[in-house]
Amino acid sequence: MKNSNDPRRRSFRARLKKWRRRITYSNVFIHAVGDFAAMLILAYSATLKIQWTIHPDYLLLDRRRILYGFWHGRQFMMLRGWAFQNIGMMTELSWAGSIQTRILYRLGFKTVRGSSKRQGAKALIAMKRLVEQGHSAGFALDGPTGPIYESKPGILFLAQKLGLPVVTVAASASPAWVLRSTWCRYMFPRPFARCAIIVGQPVPAGQTEKGYTTEQLDAMLNSLTSRADRQTGFVIL
Repeated sequence: MKNSNDPRRRSFRARLKKWRRRITYSNVFIHAVGDFAAMLILAYSATLKIQWTIHPDYLLLDRRRILYGFWHGRQFMMLRGWAFQNIGMMTELSWAGSIQTRILYRLGFKTVRGSSKRQGAKALIAMKRLVEQGHSAGFALDGPTGPIYESKPGILFLAQKLGLPVVTVAASASPAWVLRSTWCRYMFPRPFARCAIIVGQPVPAGQTEKGYTTEQLDAMLNSLTSRADRQTGFVIL
């Protein structure tokens, strides 16, 4: 039996790990995976039966000046509907975040790198500039690591600074896989699933400036999410 602590074997494993990392972290690999994933998302989403419910007040808004908020584990169903509309999104400063950035780029989104835990202030400033250039922005309110269904204050901070409305968006699907190993219980609709997307009543800029809270935002989005679940018949077992 060969000794796993043999220096030559350790050296070989180290070189193999370094070689694998050099490939998977290269721009060529990240772009290839991201481009393929974007095409797969569009093709897969085309099989879904999506029903949109839109609050009439939303139709009165300037689509270039909106801050959208949604739960982290429910965004897959929204990708096709929001694709190629130049909406700004925040992605993580990680290898997975690099692939996510490429996917969103191929789907026509604008991206800013950062999160509430890493370079959050810098990312918010970059997002502010992006919105000032005439783009709306979307926020996974409880991302990037939770707690689940508890909003971070970034979206309300930007709403107050820029004088923009906040629009909550909920989504559900049935049948769907729920990835229980993820902190956000990520929902992935099965092929040809029935999906519901609900665009809620906008929170006007004047209301956020008067002290609108993350707890109020959570309550609004949770109510929409429960409504979307009832529409699709989704039940967490």
